Amino acid sequence: MINLNQLFEVIKKQGATGVLAMWLWYTHSEVQELKQRLYDCYGKENNMAEKSINDTAYFAIIPKDELIEVEG
Repeated sequence: MINLNQLFEVIKKQGATGVLAMWLWYTHSEVQELKQRLYDCYGKENNMAEKSINDTAYFAIIPKDELIEVEG
């Protein structure tokens, strides 16, 4: 991350353009981090879904008389 003193120096030298550039850099960094977390989460979810399909321990048999029908 950028040092606070470096941030002030950029703002002093560049003015509004410096502020916008720093904001863009910060936003880009946050979006990239969020994107990576989502990809990681999606990969784990896919692996779990594939494992649960092959594993019969996750299946349940519910008798028909215990099913609750929802009116739509």
